[in-house]
Parts: sequence; structure tokens; C-alpha cells
Amino acid sequence: MRFFKIWLILLSIGLILIDKYSFISTIRDSTVVFVQKHTSLFLYRLGSYPQLLFLQTSQQQELATQNAQLKKQVAQYSVLLQQSKSQTQDLKSVNRLNPNGIYDDFTQVVAKAILDVNFFVNNQLLIDAGSSKSIVMGAAVVNESGVIGQISNVNAANSQVALITNPDFKIYLQQAVTKSKMLAQGAGNDTLIVRYIDKNDKIQVGDILQTTGLDGVYPANVPVARVTKVFYENNGFNSALCVPVVDFRQLQYVVVLKK
Repeated sequence: MRFFKIWLILLSIGLILIDKYSFISTIRDSTVVFVQKHTSLFLYRLGSYPQLLFLQTSQQQELATQNAQLKKQVAQYSVLLQQSKSQTQDLKSVNRLNPNGIYDDFTQVVAKAILDVNFFVNNQLLIDAGSSKSIVMGAAVVNESGVIGQISNVNAANSQVALITNPDFKIYLQQAVTKSKMLAQGAGNDTLIVRYIDKNDKIQVGDILQTTGLDGVYPANVPVARVTKVFYENNGFNSALCVPVVDFRQLQYVVVLKK
């Protein structure tokens, strides 16, 4: 019995020594620390997951809002850049409207052309200037290329222009080189017809017909139309089919002239 007690005491002392000075204590301590660390981390994540999920959702919504705002700003800057380019181009167009100062003897009002249904159906052009800018009936409408037509209707903010191709439009013209006079009338479909051309007047395809300056509406020598076909008739006169020198479909700005 005494021997057994001594053995137990020795065993206990040995185990204490082994626990204190051997690598087993190191392994045990490391294991305990590892388990505690990861257990705490797991419990923290488990408890924080709803908050993290809410935070991520909020951040995503905030990022989406910021992204939408950035896209809107980019779109606005793009529009401003396009407007700046357009204004620069418009300024160049306006500066070209009076080549060589041929319209200097007239009061000039610059207006923007608007292509609406009347342009395609009735050979009429809408402009964004009216009686508020002193536009009056019968005023000449031109651009840097030549004659466009005459004011046929006016209200406060807009005016209607009867194009030179309008069947109700007539204009007295002259051949650019010979200065022979003739009367032209709109024929629709982007054309004019010139009748009663004296057979002695050598008019040819490609000739440019200009204003005479005698009607008090247009300055002299402004291009109006180009001859595309000549009809040789047996009544002592010839006639000719013409097209405008101005491309109406490319119109941006026009000038309204007043004496």
C-alpha cells in the first residue's frame, strides 16, 4: 500500500515535469489558442453577417447612384460640347451669309431655317424670325449661295418663305454673262421654268441666271438658278428648265433683306 502511494506520487511528479518542460504543453497551448481564436472569429462573423450584408447592399446602392450621376454628368458634358461645336459651326455659317458685302445696302436679319411639312409639300420654308424682328411681307430671303425666296406670311415669332420653286413665285432674271432679261416662275419639284426667251439670246445648259436689281426686292447679280434644259420652240421664243443654285435641304441660316 505504501509502495503504491509512493508510485502515484512519483507518477504525478513525472507528469507535472513532462507537462511543464516537454513539447506537449506547447502543442496544447497552441491548440487552445487556435481553437479560441477561430471560434471567436466565427462567432463574430456569425453575429456581424446581417450588418455586413446591409452595409454591402447600401454601398452597392450608393455606388449605383454615383455611377448614374457620373453617366448623367458625362451626358450633360457631351451635350454642352456638341452645342459648343454647333454654335461654332453656326457662327461660321452666319459669317458666310454676306459674301463680298453684296447685301450691305439692305437691312439684314439672320434667321434659322426650319424644314417642316410645308417645305416638302408646298415649296415653303419656315424661319424663326417674325414681326418681332421687323420682318415684313415681300422681303427677300437669301443666303451665301443665292436667292431662296420671298416672305409670304408673317406672325410675331415666325415667317413663311415662298421658295423660288413655288408655282406662285415669279422673279425677273438676267443671264450672268450677256445680261439678257427673262421672267422665271416656280414649277415645283425643285425646278423653275423660264419662258419667252428671245431666240437671239444664246442661253445654254449650265448658264447661271441672276437677279437684275430692277425689282427693288433683291440686289443685282445674286445667283438664282442654273439652266438644265433648253426648249427650242416655234413661236419666236425659247424656254428653259432650271434648278435653284441654293440647296434648300442643306439650309441652316438665311438672311432676310429689307430696303
